[in-house]
Amino acid sequence: MLTITVQTETGPDLERPTEAELAALLRRIGADDDHFAVVERIPGEDQVFLQTWREGDGPFAVEYRDGGPERHFSAECTDADRVIAVFADWARGGETWRTALEWRPADLYGTPGLAPETRAEAEERARQQIRAGFWGFHQVAQGVCDVFDPADTPVSLDEARRIVGGLWEERLAEQETWPEVTDADRVAEAFAVLERQGLTARMNFTCCSGCGLAEIGGERTEGDHGFVFFHYQDTDAAADGGGLSVRYGAYADAGRDRAEVGRTVAAALSGAGLPVEWDGSPDNVIEVTPLDWRKRLPTNA
Repeated sequence: MLTITVQTETGPDLERPTEAELAALLRRIGADDDHFAVVERIPGEDQVFLQTWREGDGPFAVEYRDGGPERHFSAECTDADRVIAVFADWARGGETWRTALEWRPADLYGTPGLAPETRAEAEERARQQIRAGFWGFHQVAQGVCDVFDPADTPVSLDEARRIVGGLWEERLAEQETWPEVTDADRVAEAFAVLERQGLTARMNFTCCSGCGLAEIGGERTEGDHGFVFFHYQDTDAAADGGGLSVRYGAYADAGRDRAEVGRTVAAALSGAGLPVEWDGSPDNVIEVTPLDWRKRLPTNA
């Protein structure tokens, strides 16, 4: 077995795979929703990894990092067997992988084919999703692609990854200066408490309140008598400096009152140290404001 972990887009992630398992995984890279593999050693070393990206049956874009961004190198290879050999040798702690490909310093973030105004628009979309803190790296990159009409001003997935990459690094650096517990952590703590109290509690759930109310019942587990959630637009509003709107309700067959659920939610949020504005009416959402939304990026993303 190889003393590595392997993360992929669709999973399952592997820990201590055999060389045959690693080879089979790398050969499949390029299919829809299965574009990349990231390999790290066990135990992990900060900013040390080997990864590859492939679109369809195109060439493998192979990259390794041996420290910070200045120690990030890339190569391109069309031969799957060579790529597999590089990964296997790197995983064994060998040295032949260093000369097996034509490595060059990686241009991680450049997008020479994009107009400056398109890049600026793409960066704003990426920043919005990064500030939200719920989306993984590939999800943010795909979101950047999706915001543009491919028939009008297309942004390729590779360009999106480059745009997101620089902003992702910036956010990670920012996080190093944050307090140990942020307001976003306090919201997560309150939602964990509410779930233990018999509410279906979901953060960043669906696109809007209509969809959230229609779909929350599908998340219900045995014993839940009510629900609480906030949706994507609520998250974006909080990340943009506004408060967080928290929505709640009682299941019709549970014999509970909406106002009772609202009081439970407000108490949990206040108990987590958050400022709550609510007039007690079950017809009004609970507002958490003012709020300094700083949610750390997902790990292994």
